[in-house]
Amino acid sequence: MPFIVSPEGITLAQSGTIMKYICKKGGLCPADSFDEATADMISDGVTDLFRPLSNIYHEKDETKKEEIKKEFYGTTLPARLEKFEALLKNRDEGKGFFLGEKLSYADITFFDFFNNFHSKGKEDVPEELEKFPLLVEHYKRVLNVPEINEWVKKRPVSEF
Repeated sequence: MPFIVSPEGITLAQSGTIMKYICKKGGLCPADSFDEATADMISDGVTDLFRPLSNIYHEKDETKKEEIKKEFYGTTLPARLEKFEALLKNRDEGKGFFLGEKLSYADITFFDFFNNFHSKGKEDVPEELEKFPLLVEHYKRVLNVPEINEWVKKRPVSEF
């Protein structure tokens, strides 16, 4: 289980908790409570996509693995991406970030999922987003944040 010790000496565990703590310190949490709930909804929605990917990765039976992949990539993921694109479009017609003009942890969580699991850490826009033009542009906007772009370019190569 991941953990972090804060400058105050407090130990925090769980990746989502750590992420929000760091984002609050770094100004990436929305000030408005409704916007924060929306960011949580988006982040939790992305987290929900990890389980099917984990099931695909860990399935030993190749026939079953292909069935899970077909369901995930043919039905589950496109349906979720429609919802994410609708959420993005609700703010400034999708021309900014999920919560408007300011980058938040919701944007980073979404980007991270697709960059790690679908683009394998490269700068390429994942093909899973191709049918969702607002999400493609969102992915590129997040990638073009200088600090994120720098990390993507120098990060160690890994399977995830």
